[in-house]
Amino acid sequence: MERPPFRLHHVALLHVVLNARTLTEAARRLNVSQPAVSKQIKQLQADLGFALFERDGHRLVPTFEARTMLEQFGRVNASLDVLNRLAGELRVARRGHLQVAAIHTVALNLLPSALQAAIGKDRHLLCTVHTGNTAQVLEWVETQQVDLAVAMKVRDTSRLRYTPLMPVRLECVMPRSHPLARRRKLSSEDLADQPLIGIELPAMVWTGSDATSWDEGLGAMRMRVDSAQVAYAMVEAGLGLAVLDSLTASAATQRGALVRRALDRPQAGELGLYRPAFRPGAAAAEGLAAALHKQVGHGSNA
Repeated sequence: MERPPFRLHHVALLHVVLNARTLTEAARRLNVSQPAVSKQIKQLQADLGFALFERDGHRLVPTFEARTMLEQFGRVNASLDVLNRLAGELRVARRGHLQVAAIHTVALNLLPSALQAAIGKDRHLLCTVHTGNTAQVLEWVETQQVDLAVAMKVRDTSRLRYTPLMPVRLECVMPRSHPLARRRKLSSEDLADQPLIGIELPAMVWTGSDATSWDEGLGAMRMRVDSAQVAYAMVEAGLGLAVLDSLTASAATQRGALVRRALDRPQAGELGLYRPAFRPGAAAAEGLAAALHKQVGHGSNA
């Protein structure tokens, strides 16, 4: 069987050379001699059957073939970085480090109290909290970078270690002075002629139905934003009413000028816990999961 030309060390080599653009700088970054770098590149080019670089004075200019493969080099190199970090954590057992990922609204409204209940008295435990949208959070879970994650339920959870945490429903956030603020519950008809502001969700998020977005059919969306804080600011500026999930909307009441009102619509989605498939289980992660279940069970944030 013919030996494939690429090995993992070639990926690291080419990633450095493509960014350094000179053999001298590449050799310095790799902490090897310049002739050693030149020899490896020549051997790889011979195995591939085409050139990867052309000389322009002292500079190395990547060929069309090298530029074509550049994106893949970056992806493989990033995957190696993740693998090396995971190996390091496994080697030292990292019992004193809890890695948590969450969407922004959870990080702001649920995590602080839950972390205090779960690990507040453990002064020797380091906790790192990563925030992003549901797609980013799931990427950290699937690449085994976190011990526990909290995000929206996605449409297909069959290959994920997923546990439901709480349902979320749609609510409307508006200025306290708005005429609709006099009502306790709003219908789709109430919002039909109102400019609406919605949260942009990744396509993978389950919306409680086959709808492509959880606010589908409510009315004309004037604006979509990717964070609750931005939505609040737009509402305060008079640009419209925000249609948000119940957890995000509950935080709006902390801003004195805004109120939340329920919508007469069914469940719009679900928050849940995600666990990595291969990362060793951490007692602190399970303690945090229990604290989150207890917190939402009391209904303080719904």
